[in-house]
Amino acid sequence: MDALLPDKKFLKERTEYTGIHPQKFALWLGMASMAMFFAALTSALLVKKGDFRVWESFSLPTVFAFSTAAVVSVSVLMYLSLRSYRNAQFNTFRWLLLASFVMGLVFLVLQYMGWQKLNEMGLPITGNISGQFVYVVSAAHGLHIVAGLVVTLIFLIQAFRSRRDPIFELRNIINPKRQLNMEMLAAFWHFIDGVWVYLYIFLLLNYQ
Repeated sequence: MDALLPDKKFLKERTEYTGIHPQKFALWLGMASMAMFFAALTSALLVKKGDFRVWESFSLPTVFAFSTAAVVSVSVLMYLSLRSYRNAQFNTFRWLLLASFVMGLVFLVLQYMGWQKLNEMGLPITGNISGQFVYVVSAAHGLHIVAGLVVTLIFLIQAFRSRRDPIFELRNIINPKRQLNMEMLAAFWHFIDGVWVYLYIFLLLNYQ
């Protein structure tokens, strides 16, 4: 029976370890596909912009600059939250995580205000295609923000529920699984926030 089993030494020699956790690798694949999606959207915008018969130029509402600042603050707060957890500063970690969640909500509110401003400018969602692109791009990105907020909320609930956990919290012991999850959550936020910064600059340059 043992002869039918693969040799352990053989498996060890033939198995490649990339140094990347499988869950992180899956996350990176997902982020790569999201990057391709937004790249396709911006490419389509450039193609349509070349048709001067249907394209209407206008200035991007200023409120989108404030939403960009809000989303950048999410990344900063998420980084500080993760660093606090790694240093076993659990109380600071929780409040920074809560602050990042709140700023994510602020970002969505400001994006909606941007939509309202577009409508006031005579560019409703069913209007000129140049305005429609702003709605589509920001809405597609907003859905990813909502997904990040849902996961962050789950983390928040767990973090506040476990604040009196005698095994980890009161002994300043870091939970490796929770740290891995936090690292993945922070990576997602850094990515999706970076995507919006790229989209905002792209839109700003193409709507003047």
